[in-house]
Formats: sequence, structure tokens, C-alpha cells
Amino acid sequence: MTTLAAYTPTGQGLGAVDERLRLGPAEPLGAGLKRVSLDQFVIAASGYLKGNGDFGAAVHESRKAMKRVRALLRLVRGELPDKVFSFESRSLRGIARIVSPIREAAAVAEAAGIIRDLYGDMLAEGTFEEMGHNLAVRRERVEGRALEDPKLLARVVRDLERAHNRFAAWPTDPEAKEAYGMGIGDDYSAIRPGLHITYRIGRRNMVRAYETRTAEDFHSWRKRVKDLRHQMEFLVPLWPEMIASLAGTLDRLGVILGEDHDLAELMRLLGSEPGLAPDPRERSLFAALANQRRSELQMAAEVLGRRVFAEKPDSLSHRFGEYWESRVLALEAPAGTTFVY
Repeated sequence: MTTLAAYTPTGQGLGAVDERLRLGPAEPLGAGLKRVSLDQFVIAASGYLKGNGDFGAAVHESRKAMKRVRALLRLVRGELPDKVFSFESRSLRGIARIVSPIREAAAVAEAAGIIRDLYGDMLAEGTFEEMGHNLAVRRERVEGRALEDPKLLARVVRDLERAHNRFAAWPTDPEAKEAYGMGIGDDYSAIRPGLHITYRIGRRNMVRAYETRTAEDFHSWRKRVKDLRHQMEFLVPLWPEMIASLAGTLDRLGVILGEDHDLAELMRLLGSEPGLAPDPRERSLFAALANQRRSELQMAAEVLGRRVFAEKPDSLSHRFGEYWESRVLALEAPAGTTFVY
């Protein structure tokens, strides 16, 4: 059985953050944001276009890519006109929602499998098999309906292409704001408000989640954790050793909260569709085990959350400002300069 200790951070190597997701060592902020975002649009669409049969994986990767772009938008939202930010955020959210039922069907089936794997040694043979089968059939049915609807996939790809083309047209020159009404400055002031807001809301949502213990509030916290993770991945060059480790911890925290969310969704589904687990005794047993697992997950999340969000938002903003200035100093150093730490 997975224990709380399994979720304790053990360090995160720099290679754990894909270099394609990072701002380049000497790359201007606007250019880096545009490069990463365009790459994510390609990733989001490629699974649908390849037609390799793994539709569920394509949907999952597409939604993750869209969440990453939205997190980067939030990072520089202070540099964007309100109408631009609102339109792009709403557009990307809309794309993800088109295929959200597909991901939900896969997630609840996987959550049921986790419970069976964790507690299977303590259960009679065949326990939860019928429920697992029914959830797998439901997943196949949801995916099948989507695959049989050519308009749905065409709409997703079309909307991704349109978003890609809009982002490709964004000016990356820091001086473009005066001429075009928008542009991303290449200094810390361009990301400070967005980073501060993401961290502050994440910290506040963590406190609220443990006050109310509702699935909705834990899910709200999870969304901001994922935003902060993607922002940290992008900002790794400011201090690679420190920020890559933080991104890794946020990744683990997001996985824990994701499993908690999927279990909560599965319990909600079984409440509305009890026929998925027709034996009331098994349904009651599953609920008890799922609640036990959720308690463990929430305890593990609190341990990591207290570490990630220990700092006050103003303090974090100041610290990252110092990281940014240290990057600038390193870039301005004469060629061949050796830094001894």
C-alpha cells in the first residue's frame, strides 16, 4: 500500500524539467513564452491528427498542453490587454471542455483500478471486478461516441489551429506595446503580478480546502498548484537547482490532488449511477476504502502544501525578483567569466 512517506520529496534533478518548457538561458521573456506556447499547441493537436488509436492519451496530452499555455498566460497577464487575456483564456478553456467527458471517463476508471490495486490483498477474489468492467465499458462508450463524431474532432483541431495562429502573430519585441497595444517586457515587472497572484490564490485555496474539506475546494487548490508548477517549469533558468526542485514538488502535489479529485468524481458518479456498482455491499465497501484513501492523500498533500506555500506572497515575489536580477548579472558578465559558488 502506498504510504505517506512515498510522497515525501527526495529532490528533483534538473533533467526532470523538459528543456523545451523552460525559458532559454539568454532568451527574452516574450520570445520564450511564444516558443513554448506554440510548441504546446502542436503537442495538443498532434494526437488527434496522428490517428494512432490511443484516443484517451491524446485527449489527456491535449488538455495538459492547454493548461500549460493558460498558466503561462496567467504569468504575464499584467502585460496583456484585459480583452486579449480574457479571450485567450476563455478560448483555451473552451477547447479543453469539448473533450472533458472523455478524460473524466478515463480518470474515474483509473481511480477504481488504483483502489483495487491498493487494497486487493485484503479483499475477496473478484471484489469490484464488475464495477471495474462497467467503468471500462463506459469509458469505451464515451470515447467511441467522440470518435464517431467527426465534427467534434474537427472542431478541436480547428480551434487549436486558430489559437496557434493567433499566438504566432503576437509581437515579441518588448517595445511592441507602444505600437501594437500589447507586448511582453523582458524584465521581472512583466511576470511579478502574475506570479504573485498565482501563488497568493494557491496559498489561500490551500487554507480554504482544509477548512471546508470539500472536493470542490480541493479541486480549486489543485488548479492553482498546476498553474504554479507550469510557471516554475518555465522559470527554471532563474535558479535551476532551486526552481527545478520546486517544480518537482509541485508536480507530486498535483498528482496527489489529482488522485483525490478523481476519487471524489468517482464517488459522485456512483451516487448518480449506482448501476455501475450494482451490489450495494460492494458499493458501500468501495466508498469506505475510497474515503480512507482520500484521507491519506489529503494528509500527504498538506505536508507538501505547507512546504510549498510556507512563504508569504510578498516574500516570494521579492525572492524571485532577486533570482531574475542574478540571471541578468550572469548574462551581462564578460565572456569567459567563471562563477565560483
